[in-house]
Amino acid sequence: MKSYKVESTKRALADADEAFMWIFNEGVPEAALHWYDGLIEALRSLERSPLRCGSARENSFFEDDIRQLIYGRYRILFTVKGNTVYVLRVRHAARRTLNPDDELAEARRE
Repeated sequence: MKSYKVESTKRALADADEAFMWIFNEGVPEAALHWYDGLIEALRSLERSPLRCGSARENSFFEDDIRQLIYGRYRILFTVKGNTVYVLRVRHAARRTLNPDDELAEARRE
């Protein structure tokens, strides 16, 4: 089985930290820790089979193939280049679709 290297952009890491702090500040520290542990496990799953994930709704706005892995109420947006998975964003599913003028474009340039 092919193995991939997973690299997160600064923006994706900031997204994850923001989500963690939101859950933590809601008064549920244990839930925040559980969520973060699950996020790490979800990201690790991309080492084995990132191409199992479908295209993200943002895909039509960008040249690169933008895929998504659903983790609970969050979408992990990423692209695959060769043997490397680049995690671009971690977004709550209720948030609007990103377009080229948004931070996804910035994340791709990091």
